Amino acid sequence: MSAVLVFFCIARLAVHPASKRPLWRVLLIVFASAYLLVNWLLAVSYFTQAAGFNDELFFHLNADSLRVGWATIRLVMIAQFAALGLLPLALGWATRPSAARAAREPLHTAVLTTSLLLAAGVSYPIIDLGGYLLERRALSAESSVAETRYVRSEAGERKNIILIYAESLEATYFDTSLFRADLLPRLTALKDEATVFSEVRQRPGTGWTVAGIVASQCGFSVQVRNPLSGNTRLAATTEPYPSAVCLGDVAKHLGYQTLFLGGADSAFAGKGNFLRTHGFDRVLGRQEITAQAPEPLQLSGWGVHDDDLFSLALDEIELLESQDEPYFLSLLTLDTHHPNGYPSVECPQFASRDPMERALACTDVQIADFIAAVRARSGSEDTVIALFSDHLAMRNSLWKTLSANQKERRLLFMLFDGEEGEVVDTTITHYDVGPILLEAAGAASDVRIGFGQSLALIKEGGTLGGNTARPLYAEEPQQLNAFRDGLALDSEALVLRVGDTEFPVSENGGLFVYGVYMLIFDDDGDFLDVLYARKLDDVRASAEGRLVAFVERLESELATRLYVGRLRDDGFEGQPFEASGSITLTGKALRAFSD
Repeated sequence: MSAVLVFFCIARLAVHPASKRPLWRVLLIVFASAYLLVNWLLAVSYFTQAAGFNDELFFHLNADSLRVGWATIRLVMIAQFAALGLLPLALGWATRPSAARAAREPLHTAVLTTSLLLAAGVSYPIIDLGGYLLERRALSAESSVAETRYVRSEAGERKNIILIYAESLEATYFDTSLFRADLLPRLTALKDEATVFSEVRQRPGTGWTVAGIVASQCGFSVQVRNPLSGNTRLAATTEPYPSAVCLGDVAKHLGYQTLFLGGADSAFAGKGNFLRTHGFDRVLGRQEITAQAPEPLQLSGWGVHDDDLFSLALDEIELLESQDEPYFLSLLTLDTHHPNGYPSVECPQFASRDPMERALACTDVQIADFIAAVRARSGSEDTVIALFSDHLAMRNSLWKTLSANQKERRLLFMLFDGEEGEVVDTTITHYDVGPILLEAAGAASDVRIGFGQSLALIKEGGTLGGNTARPLYAEEPQQLNAFRDGLALDSEALVLRVGDTEFPVSENGGLFVYGVYMLIFDDDGDFLDVLYARKLDDVRASAEGRLVAFVERLESELATRLYVGRLRDDGFEGQPFEASGSITLTGKALRAFSD
């Protein structure tokens, strides 16, 4: 109701005689546009995930999401962006001097303006956004030190580990009261032979792919400090979470060979960066897989199809098993990615008009075939296979059913460990997956990684952190200070440095073609955050008034420039540098920009 009142006041003010004044006209257009944008973002959040403002929404506000959206829901995007552009134009037309009412208005300007501001302040979109920002700020201050400890088992007892991250394949799809009984028949049958965890909850900060991987391997949520820093954070440093000891690290310590295979670009969101610095000997993504394929692969918008990924995985298992050490192989599927899935043309026919049902039916066959192929190998009793959702599904063509059962939704976690099938109804989260795997493989006992624990410890003392609706963070602040450490740009390598810490300039881990790559500092020079955006105006509101250093390359130019100073609502206050060779600024020089 308050939002309706806001737009009513905007409409009345647009034709009020006061709108003849240029400043008033500009303020009204800016306010209305900003309020509409907040409403639109909230609508996008509910449309994609049946929830209000959260980290998942802001994490996915990037060029890659827009590219996929353009390929799948182009008409919807055109309509939405046209509507977003229409309001400022309509207000500009309505408030032009020739159109403003000259007659006396019965409502005073002050009454309308006060009503507008009060209605906006108590409207749901503003309250929800404010609550999210306040909660995120409070939770950011609650970061704890995550520790890893375990009791190492005898070398001869260690089994191989295969961990399959199944894109958005949540347990809800197996509920035949909600979905077709013939949707996942092969995997449903395999449940009888597996340890099935029926109460796997998704904590905040784990609900997108790279966050799900980090949470399940390191035992804590991914923290998004700035709503727009999203996919840049893990890609920003050469060693994400340097103090954390994660699943890959432990596997290496225990003598495992380690390999990660994923059909998407391994550079995106810093995924490859994270995996390589946390125990994985090799990380193969889209580029690496297509480069070594004997013949060209058919790709989806996201990357290599799952059938080709599983085929490669079987070849790699052959090589891994030729060595004396056990192996830890992790796979990430793609073909059930929202909004409609991306099944391979090789998928068997499935009688359905729904694209996601067809993708799920194909995944059922492909994953079941892969598990069967591994179990058919000689010595398969020495291999533990885990099938795990990377996160709950986001909005897709089956969203009406999923969102109507929001409270009942659970992650899928099936474990094939050679034991008789059973259902474990103990509540666990992403955090516990790594420890449970190491315990099931006989590699270690009494395992704790971050805030995750092995099953024996959970049954003994319960889940760490209590309330599974709250995230647990363990990100140690980077002790960087621009005034103490200085700032440098290597324009040839495109690397920003604060002291000895390097920030490779990139587009969320990929090639930097154009855009803005920004480091943000507080008034004392302490490093706060790093982010990437296509345009400076996209980040101005979130970094306004802050001390910043950013590399900018415009789409229409080849020149790269470094800017140091403060962002203002009406421009930039600082100094530009033409990026050629090496640029070095001392702490004293940087301090001058903080005054």
